[in-house]
Formats: sequence, structure tokens, C-alpha cells
Amino acid sequence: MNDSQTMRNSAISPSEGNLQLPPNAEQLINALRQIGYSFEQAISDLVDNCLNAKASNVLIRIDHDDKAIGRLLIVDDGHGMTGRVLDKAMRFGAHEDLGDLSLGKFGMGMKLASFSHAKTLSVNTISGGTCSGRRWTVEGISRDWTCEAIPEDEVRALLGAPYASLDLARCGTVIEWSRIDRLSSGKNGVDATVSHLIQRLKVHLGLHFHRFLETGRLTIRLDSKRAHEDVPDRAVDVAALNPFKYEESGSSEFPQTFTVDIPEIGKVNAIAHIWPPNSKSQEYKLGNRAAARQGFYFYRHGRLIQPGGWNGVVEHETEPHTSLARVAIDLPDSMDEHFGLNVQKSLVIVPPPFVELVQKATSSGGMQFSKYRALAERVYRRKDNRAQSDYPLVPDGSLPADVARKAKEVLAEGERTRSVEIVWDDLSEFGALFEVDKEKMCLRLDKRMRKQLLGGRRASAADLPVVKLLFFLLLEEDFDKARQSAPRRKRLDAITELLNAALKFEG
Repeated sequence: MNDSQTMRNSAISPSEGNLQLPPNAEQLINALRQIGYSFEQAISDLVDNCLNAKASNVLIRIDHDDKAIGRLLIVDDGHGMTGRVLDKAMRFGAHEDLGDLSLGKFGMGMKLASFSHAKTLSVNTISGGTCSGRRWTVEGISRDWTCEAIPEDEVRALLGAPYASLDLARCGTVIEWSRIDRLSSGKNGVDATVSHLIQRLKVHLGLHFHRFLETGRLTIRLDSKRAHEDVPDRAVDVAALNPFKYEESGSSEFPQTFTVDIPEIGKVNAIAHIWPPNSKSQEYKLGNRAAARQGFYFYRHGRLIQPGGWNGVVEHETEPHTSLARVAIDLPDSMDEHFGLNVQKSLVIVPPPFVELVQKATSSGGMQFSKYRALAERVYRRKDNRAQSDYPLVPDGSLPADVARKAKEVLAEGERTRSVEIVWDDLSEFGALFEVDKEKMCLRLDKRMRKQLLGGRRASAADLPVVKLLFFLLLEEDFDKARQSAPRRKRLDAITELLNAALKFEG
């Protein structure tokens, strides 16, 4: 080994003492980009920054052309940042000290959330009329952690653009993602992709920030704009989706509070709810994922962190029969070191004793937590049987297969259904032309009509489908009525009399 090789090896692996090993910036930023932020989680992390800045209004705008999404803007009318504060905010692992009510946790959110979907992050801000702007790029980080200063005229131009009703003349911030490479358009084109993203954001933001939206502390608007156009091509305001907002509890015994006393950590109040079954409200469906939304709802500073999940308390997290059970827990600052958060702030990591203690916890009403879940399941099963009347009726039996399939498609839109069989029968002794048999879910039609309408032609098993459908539509509501009202009976008697007269005329 020559002298130069010896020197190199000794510099890499000294025999004694400490060695500084700065990370490979290029490899590190590429790894951080893969950390696992969903689109909705990334936007939520940036909305946290807006709330920390005391913003009242937030606008999230997707700019696009006919081929791709070009950039995304998160605009707020908060207090903005000075140049010094902005430099601190752009640093990885450091953030402004915002006090006890900060929604920030690691000082990484804005950067990681942004780079999970784009290669360039620009922050343009104004505080007290003074503008500042900084820009990270993947290349700048890879090269030597160079953060660019954005020229003031460029910052003012971006801040001065029209953003709905937001006024950024004196204070506010615009975060810009550009060179977006993780939001590619699907096979249906960019318009469909943008619509889908906005719908996802509407549900996610409405749920995670529902307390701020309900009180009016915050409004969030979503829109999209084509490149070089002045007016957005779509816009929607985010409505609060309170996962505990039901008109009447599914059980008169709930809600109840379970106090979980964790040694050396403290007490946590878990407020258990049972939703009314078969609810069609958006607050229950939460993006048509009700079964996955059962379990614990952890809040921190009023912001929902974890929207459901049992954190190991039960084996099957999405068992549909317990989908009515939801539990609200507000985590105090004093427990931050014990109840951890993942980087995306979407999951709470509970301390080991929590799982066993919550299972044994007794509520203010004297009920054990395990009994609470069993009661929620009983409510679901008991009311699920009653809910059969909520399923749409469709005609079936003695209809051509294509007609029966079309009837289900049009009348039920793919939902679960109840079938009504339509049959020809001899009702002459009753003087009736039709009969609703609720017990057997059968609509009987008198054979005299069939004979008259066929006019001697040979009958088939699926004959006269138009007649059958017309009678089904006429009498559909009578299958769900406990008893017919006097006006309804009078109306059906009149129809029978009229049809009998018509049959005699045909005869």
C-alpha cells in the first residue's frame, strides 16, 4: 500500500477520536421524497402552517393546462414572515417557535410534504408590507444545500395576483409547488384528475379541520385554473365533516366518557359514541369509508390527527359490524412525548400500557370498554334488519333478463336491493285486477288482462314486460306502507274500476 492510500484510509477510518460524516445530500433528499405523504396529508401539513400564522382564509389552487398539472399554490392571509423567520422556517429540522398552540411537531412538514410531490418549493411571504422569498430545489439541495433567494419583484408579482377574496397587501404567504412529478394525469385526462384531487381534498380537509371550519375560525377554498386564464374553471368551499355530528345517538346510553389512567403519564378521557345505524350522512360515510373510520379519533390542539383505527385494541380494524363505534380523544401537550406522531401527522403511536388499560377502562356510566363495542355491534345488527325497507325495490321474476338487469341499474344504481316478483294469477273471485302481497314480496296481476292483451297469441314466461313494469311503478310504494290510507285505497279502487271497464270494452 502506498503512502497516499494509507492517508486516505486513515482519513476515512481513524484509529481513534470522532469523525464527522455529513449525509450525502443527493441520496438524502431522494430518500426523503419517498417518506410516504399522500396528497391529502401533504396539503394538510401546509394548512397547519397557515393556522399557525393565524390565517382566517386559505386558498388551495391547482394550475394546469390540457396535458398536466403545472403548479399548486397554498395561499393564506396570516401574519406572514420576516426574512429572518422565513430563513428559519426553510431549514430542515427547525421551525419558528410558535408557542403552545402550534400544530407543528418536527420542523420538517412543509419541506417533506412539498418534496413528496414536487421538485421545487417556493415560499413567498409578506409581513408588515415587507416581502421575502426563498426557494428550495432538489438540485440545490443535492449540490450543497443551497436555498435560493427569490427577487423581490418576483415575490410581489406572485403575492399581487388575484386569490378570490384574500388580501395579501400587508401580510400573507403563498407556498408554491412547481415541477410537480407525483400528480400525473390518469387515462381520463387532466380535467378528471384535477376534479378527483379536489374531491379528495374536500373530504380530507373537511374532516381533519372540522373544528376550525365549524367555529368559523378558518375557511378553506379549493379551485383550479387553466394556464394563462384569469378566472378559475372550478371552485368549491370546504365544509366541515364532523365525525360525531349525528341527530340522535344510536343508543340512549351514549355518549359516555371512559377515563384511561396511565401510570406515570396521566389520565386520558375517551368519549365514546355510537352512531345511528344506516345513516346516509356525509359525516358518517366520510368518503364512503365508514367501516374504516371506526375507532379512535385523536385530536391535538383541535386538529384531527388520526381519523379512526383501534391502535391494537382489536384485531380486526375494519369489522363492519362495529362501524358505528367512534371515540374522541383530545391529547394534551403534557403527553406529547408519550403519544407519538408519525411524520405525516396522520397516526398516533400510543404508549404500550394504553391498549390494556383502555380495554379495562370503565365509563362514567359504569360500563366497561369491551361492553361498549359489543353494544355498538348489537345496535348495528338489530337495526340492520330493520333497514331492509331502506333498500330500493326492483322488479324481478317473469321479466326478460335484460329488462330485469336494466331495472336494477336504473332504479337502484348498484345498491343492495329487494326484489318484487311479478306473476299472473287468477284474481277474478276477488274482483281485483292486481294485488300487493307484502309478505311474499309479490305483485299479482289478473290473468284476464294477460289474455286480453295477448289476443290469442302464445304466452311466454316473460310476456308483457311493459305492462308488468307499469303496474310495478304504480304500486311500488304500497310494499313499504304498513297500511294504506283511505285516499290511497280510494284511488286504487278507482283505477281498478276504470281498468275493468276498459277490459269489457276490449272484450
